[in-house]
Amino acid sequence: MKSGLKSIATSIAALFMLVSVSASAQNDWVDATHLFEEEVRSVIDTVSRDPEPMFLMRNRAAAPEIRSFAIGDTQTFWTKNIVENKFEETRAVLKAIGKHCYVFLEEGKTLTPEAIEKVRKSFDEVIYPTNTTNFGSEWKPGLDGDDRIYLLMFDIKDGYNGTGGFVGGYFYAIDAYQQEKLPAHLKSNEREMLYLDINPSDPASDRFQNTIAHEFQHMIHFNQDSSEYTWVNEACSQIAPYLCGFGHANQVVSFMRTPDNSLTAWSKQQMLANYGQVYLWNYYIMHHYLRENPEMRTQFFKNLVASKTQGVAGYIEALGAVSRGFTQTFDRFAIANFVNDTRVAKGEFGYDKTLGKLKLPVSDTIAVLPGEVAGEVFLWSADAVKIDLANARSSLKVNFQGFRGKMGEDQYNSFTVALVVQDSSGTKPSQISYVNVQPLSSKLQGGEIAIDATAGFDSAMLIVVAQADEEVDDRVYANAIGMKYTVKVTDSGATVARAVAPVDVRATVAAYADAAGNLETSDEAAVMIALQQLETARVALNAELQRQLENGSENVITSIDEMIEAGEIKAQLVAPLRQTLEETAAFASFR
Repeated sequence: MKSGLKSIATSIAALFMLVSVSASAQNDWVDATHLFEEEVRSVIDTVSRDPEPMFLMRNRAAAPEIRSFAIGDTQTFWTKNIVENKFEETRAVLKAIGKHCYVFLEEGKTLTPEAIEKVRKSFDEVIYPTNTTNFGSEWKPGLDGDDRIYLLMFDIKDGYNGTGGFVGGYFYAIDAYQQEKLPAHLKSNEREMLYLDINPSDPASDRFQNTIAHEFQHMIHFNQDSSEYTWVNEACSQIAPYLCGFGHANQVVSFMRTPDNSLTAWSKQQMLANYGQVYLWNYYIMHHYLRENPEMRTQFFKNLVASKTQGVAGYIEALGAVSRGFTQTFDRFAIANFVNDTRVAKGEFGYDKTLGKLKLPVSDTIAVLPGEVAGEVFLWSADAVKIDLANARSSLKVNFQGFRGKMGEDQYNSFTVALVVQDSSGTKPSQISYVNVQPLSSKLQGGEIAIDATAGFDSAMLIVVAQADEEVDDRVYANAIGMKYTVKVTDSGATVARAVAPVDVRATVAAYADAAGNLETSDEAAVMIALQQLETARVALNAELQRQLENGSENVITSIDEMIEAGEIKAQLVAPLRQTLEETAAFASFR
């Protein structure tokens, strides 16, 4: 197998595993466009794609004959079998002709006339004008000389078996090249075309229209900048459905489950989280910088798509036009995902009401002082460590140290470390301050910050944001390992008298189990709420266990075991909670 094909097969295998067996992928769709990136890149680098007039002049050929179609006509198309990574022929019937599209349905499949019309109407009246206004034009009239775009609806061979995620669609850029110029193992339909799944996708649903908008942006982006990096291309495709009025991306919930995800790396292991993260990234920019000026918003995305620089460099260019920096914007975005409180810093670290329940979970908690955690965070990603102040003395010191690596001449990775003190009741707005991170040695950077535990806040969160040097191309470090760091917290001074609210252990454990059960729902808002309920219950029970340990008891853990034994809760739902509490008890025994 050629090395390029081997890489593609590996990517497809990773996607197949994701959409077939991942419980977190339930009802989530992924885009297969990026799976073909390597073979598309090889064609871009070796095969010319002349504008049509130039092609005609050089070859002295007659203009391509524009096909004359009638409803009911059939065509045979090359399609991708995603599971087996091979081309297959799919015969399809023309069901509708729109101003901007031909709507084809796989032969032998049935859809209602209403569903067909919704696809046609949605593309002609919403998706096409919105995407071209915001991102630019596709290749028009393209290789076939026809302005219309082919929408092929068929059952994509993605391994879907009734459960889990699935491939919702793809754009295959090689269709823009003549078959005679391509290697024998590649196939081109020689037209502008989108491939859309109908199993389990429902063409009558808004989610299906969401997929069309997503894939059409890929077609536009290929025409404007065929060299764009995956994460930027996907970020634009993720925001396209929102601009078309189809709501927030459903993969936001997957990002909430795996928050330590690099914005720029496009990890195959965290595919769904990638989609959620890049969507929120563009939504944050739009909501905070472009909301008041639709013209500026349109120009921002057009500039980004048309830019001949890629990745971070393209965003630096586009953000510069609105007087913002990339690193500064990413820091605020990363912190907002953990804080999401519009009362902090004039709303800088919050979203609107439609994402009011969004908060990323912390990666670790320091529940007993003095305490220490070690972690690692990917470049252009963030971690958060919670510090429980319930039993803290009056003064705390938080020490942060992280890896310092050289990326080029006078170029190093960096950290922004934000301390957010919080009131769990929500009556007081959180307050934010920053650790002054400085080089400590050739391999280490860090700093220290104090917390006044008498100020009426009962918890703190240290948010660790990892950045690369902006001048370094993000493909250079796309596969970089996580940046290691440590957080140490010590307290001193007087004991602080705090009113301790009693914790109903059994009721709180039951609430935790209920919330854990809700993580499998397809309702995105319900999952966001459940994640927050899990964190609230975990913190309350951990604090209660600490108080019990001081009195020589571990009744919280005992109560969980009794509830499992009595069949009141399922063991698998509370297993992460029980492990956290056991770690707290074990740590306390060594003090």
